[in-house]
Amino acid sequence: KSGFSLVMNHPACVNEITLSLNNKNARTKALVLELLAAVCLVRGGHDIILAAFDNFKEVCGEKNRFEKLMEYFRNEDTNIDFMVS
Repeated sequence: KSGFSLVMNHPACVNEITLSLNNKNARTKALVLELLAAVCLVRGGHDIILAAFDNFKEVCGEKNRFEKLMEYFRNEDTNIDFMVS
């Protein structure tokens, strides 16, 4: 619980976790999505996640938010762990 609180209160932590979606390992991407889903479940978490994906868009040069994530879903159809997340 205290670790989760530290993550939620750190201004850049969720941004860094979100940027880990760039990792080539499908299991890492699945774990990142699980963590981000957990953040969404707490009060104010949805806004934190949207801001993190706005940061991801900026850092990764996306035209639209969630562009890379949707690309993963289109291309990772053989990896059930990633798709379930």
